[in-house]
Amino acid sequence: YQQFFPEAEAGCRPQKQLYQMHIAEPYKSILEANIGMVKSNRDIKPFIGKCFSDLFSRLGRLPFQSRAKKSGDMFEFLFHYLMENKFGINFEHSIPIKEACMLRSGKLDFGILNGKKIICGIEAKGSAEIVDGRKLPRPALKRTDTMKKAISQAYQFKRIFPKVPFFIVTNVKPTRGNAACMLNLAEGDIVDKVVDITNSSDLKYFVKTINSLMQ
Repeated sequence: YQQFFPEAEAGCRPQKQLYQMHIAEPYKSILEANIGMVKSNRDIKPFIGKCFSDLFSRLGRLPFQSRAKKSGDMFEFLFHYLMENKFGINFEHSIPIKEACMLRSGKLDFGILNGKKIICGIEAKGSAEIVDGRKLPRPALKRTDTMKKAISQAYQFKRIFPKVPFFIVTNVKPTRGNAACMLNLAEGDIVDKVVDITNSSDLKYFVKTINSLMQ
């Protein structure tokens, strides 16, 4: 990954993972087939689009709620897979934090642990932008319900760990409307940064910050 991602660092501290991600099928084979597309930061957006396209080609037509769940799962898997295979960063996944009311389906999506001490929290909220050739009007964080859920996780986390960095990662940021207003209220307060991983500037900042935390 260093050839194409000079911001990544090889000296991240190795540590036995407590909460490892298991990537199920068909997600795993889709990621393995498409990761070769990513040769620079600008390839990440088409990589994401291809992963979603392949997923829904395999699954066929789905009701909205089922499609949204599969789409959210795909984004979590591809985010983790991309960070591990192109940046050498291996996050803990689905971390239970009882004090922050983050248990069962509300666990912290991703984080960095130093022993049992958490040093970074991450909420992943991404989705497909195109399904069956149709561009979705409110993908990912453009949907206000999705933004509210992400901000709720940030609030719960920061109430317990007020000085620990918390990021929301996505592939689509809102630019207007209530979702954008909520993003602007939260970012720089209970959310350290909302990171669009298809935006090279956001991604470089995120990788540099994560590597500094892992030293």
